[in-house]
Amino acid sequence: MAKYLANRILQGVVTVFIVTSLIFVLFEAMPGDPLSRFRADPTITKERIAQLEQEFGLNKPYHERYVIFMTNMFTGKFGQSYSEGRPVMDVIADRLPRTLLLFGAETIVVYLFGVMIGSFIGWKRGGAIEGATVVTSLVFYNMPSFWIGLICIWVFSFQLGWFPLGRFSGPAETAQHFGISENAWYFTGVDYLWHMALPLIVLVLIGIAGVILLMRTSLLEVMGEDYILTAKAKGLTERQVRTRHANRNAYLPIVTSFTISLALAIGGALILEQIFTYYGLGYTYLSALLRQDHFLAGAILYIISILVILANIMADILYGWLDPRVRM
Repeated sequence: MAKYLANRILQGVVTVFIVTSLIFVLFEAMPGDPLSRFRADPTITKERIAQLEQEFGLNKPYHERYVIFMTNMFTGKFGQSYSEGRPVMDVIADRLPRTLLLFGAETIVVYLFGVMIGSFIGWKRGGAIEGATVVTSLVFYNMPSFWIGLICIWVFSFQLGWFPLGRFSGPAETAQHFGISENAWYFTGVDYLWHMALPLIVLVLIGIAGVILLMRTSLLEVMGEDYILTAKAKGLTERQVRTRHANRNAYLPIVTSFTISLALAIGGALILEQIFTYYGLGYTYLSALLRQDHFLAGAILYIISILVILANIMADILYGWLDPRVRM
């Protein structure tokens, strides 16, 4: 296991280097640069433009900019975000908890209930419950996220007024809606939960469908294996066969899906964060791209890439623990 783990870590380090290099190439290939809008402003002098080029390192040769970029990424020196007017690290530290709160909660809820439901209908296959669950899951699984998000906003926010139209927090709006004082000790929790509720519901509806279908399919494949028949022939109870033998091996694709989902939670669903005006890291990334704030967008993309690679390594480790054949 130690050799297997060392190989996966080494592969991860190499992958991080390659991905970081690709991020640099992609942003260099994009039309324009962080100073494009300043050059278009007639009130900014050429001397000021030259000074900014020197500050951002845009006047240096391509290979020097590459070395500086790689060094900054690996040391966490992401520079200054000119669109936000503050250091990139401060922007990420401000927006990251919001995204982790929403998408982390969504991932946990989706996999907790999705695995249980998928395991149940997979084991009790052939009934009306399984058919209804599969059809419902397929409907939500194939729904565009932006479409169901807009529908929920129109129905529950605009028509019924149960939830706010967007934002991460709105103290005055929350106080008026619930009739509570902003000085109440529980006010902040109510404010955040109320603004987060509708995006969370939409994310759970979309995400849980795929987990249910994946767990059901994986369990059906496992139940046809010889060791399941052997376990039944040994006289084990249905619960023992399902939990000790069937579910353990059916979890393998779920483990990969879960770890990747945890990593992608930091990026969030870019479209849904835009629809709900939820000021998380995904919303910030798209805004940075539109403003050509390459320092902020590059740092966010780098962090997301790192977490995806770490998630893959975690998935491989869990694979090796669940199925020793993987380590061979």
